[in-house]
Amino acid sequence: MNSIKPEPIPLPEKEGLRPMKLSTRIYLDAALQNMKSVTFFTFLQVLIARLGASNFEIALSNSLPPLFCALSLAFLTRQLPVTRGVFLTSGYIRQFAFLCMAFSVLLPNPIPYLLFFWSINAVSVMVTGAQQPAIMRKWIPANEFPRIFSNNKIIGIIIVTFGSFGIGYFLDAYNWMFPKNYVISMLIGCFATFAGMSLIAELAPKEKKKIRFTWMRPLQECDRRTWWMGLNNVGIAMVAPLFVIYHVNVLKLSNSQIAYFVVIAGIVSSLLLPVARRCMERFGMMKVYGVAVIGMALAVLPYGFIHSFWLLFVIQGWVGVCLAVHEVSSQTIMMKEAAKHRKEMAYFSDFQLVMNAGNGIGALVAGALLAILPIWGCFIVIGITRLFFYFSYRAAEETEAETASVMQQARG
Repeated sequence: MNSIKPEPIPLPEKEGLRPMKLSTRIYLDAALQNMKSVTFFTFLQVLIARLGASNFEIALSNSLPPLFCALSLAFLTRQLPVTRGVFLTSGYIRQFAFLCMAFSVLLPNPIPYLLFFWSINAVSVMVTGAQQPAIMRKWIPANEFPRIFSNNKIIGIIIVTFGSFGIGYFLDAYNWMFPKNYVISMLIGCFATFAGMSLIAELAPKEKKKIRFTWMRPLQECDRRTWWMGLNNVGIAMVAPLFVIYHVNVLKLSNSQIAYFVVIAGIVSSLLLPVARRCMERFGMMKVYGVAVIGMALAVLPYGFIHSFWLLFVIQGWVGVCLAVHEVSSQTIMMKEAAKHRKEMAYFSDFQLVMNAGNGIGALVAGALLAILPIWGCFIVIGITRLFFYFSYRAAEETEAETASVMQQARG
C-alpha cells in the first residue's frame, strides 16, 4: 500500500491562523472525516435493514439525505457568506443531528427519527460542504488540487479499509448488545467529524457579514456537462440501496463479510489511484471520468445472478476503484470549471445541487423498480440504461464538435 508523504504547501501569511502546516490541516481533516464515514455511515444502511426496514424505507434512506442536500443548496447555501461564524454554526447543527441520529437507534421505532435527523444533518452538511471548496481556493493554487484530492482519497481509502475491517468485526463480536454496538460506533464518528470541522474552520475568513435571505433562482451556473454528470450520478445512486438489500436481505451476509467488500475496494483503490491520476494528466480528465462511469455500469449487469461471496468480493473491488476515480475526477473537474464562472459560490452550489439531486432521484427510482421487477432485473435495467445514456451523450458531443470544426474551416 502506498505511503503518503505529502509535500508541504506554502502557507501564505494570514492573520490569526494557528501554527499548523496547511497540508497537515487538510490531510488531518480528511483523516477525521473518513473516520466519521467508516464508524458512522459504512454500516448505517446495514443497521437500518437489520432494524426491519422495508425495501421502500431502505431506498428512502438513500434518497432523503441527498434530496435535502439539494434543497439546502438551492435555497439556503448560496445565500450564506463564507465566514468562520457561518461555517461553525452549520457544523454545530450538524453535530447535534449526528448525536440525535446515534441515540435515536435506542428508541422503540427508530427509523422515522433516523430519517428525520439525517435530513437535518443533510441541510447543514451542505453548507460546510459547499463552503469548504471556496475556503480552500483562497489558500491553494489551482494546479495543486489534483494532488490534494488524490492524497485525500488515498488517506480515506487507508482509513476506510482498516476501519471497516475493525468496525465490522466489532459489530459482529458485540452483536449480543444490538443495537447499542452500533450506537458506540456512531458516537466515535460524531467526535471525529466535529474535530475535522474545527480544523477547516480556522481557515475561514473571520469577518462578519450580514445575512439577507432573498429569492435566488438556482441552476443559473449549470452547463450541459454539469447536467450530464448529475445524470450519471442518478445511475450510480440507483445501485446503492440495491446492494444493501441484496447483501443483507437476500444473501444474509454478516457485518464482517460486508466489511471485506470495503477492504478490497480500499486496497485496490489505493494501489491504482496514483495510476489513475497519471492517466488524468496524460489522457485528460473527462476520458478517465468516462472509464469510471462505464466500468461501474458493466459491473452491475450480472450482479443479481451472483451468489458466490468471492466473486462478489472481486466485483466490489472493481466498483470501489471506479468510485474512487469517479470522485477524484469529478471534484477536480468542479474546481477547474469554477474559474470560468463569475459567481463562484453559486457555481459550487449549483454543481453540488445537481449531484445531490441525482443521488436522491436515483435511490427513489431504484425503489420504484423494485416494486415491479426482481432485484436481478433491476441491476440489468440500470446497467443497460447507464451505458446507453453515456454513449448517446458522448456521440452527440463528438458530432457537435465535428460540426463546429467544419463550420470554422468553412469560415476560414
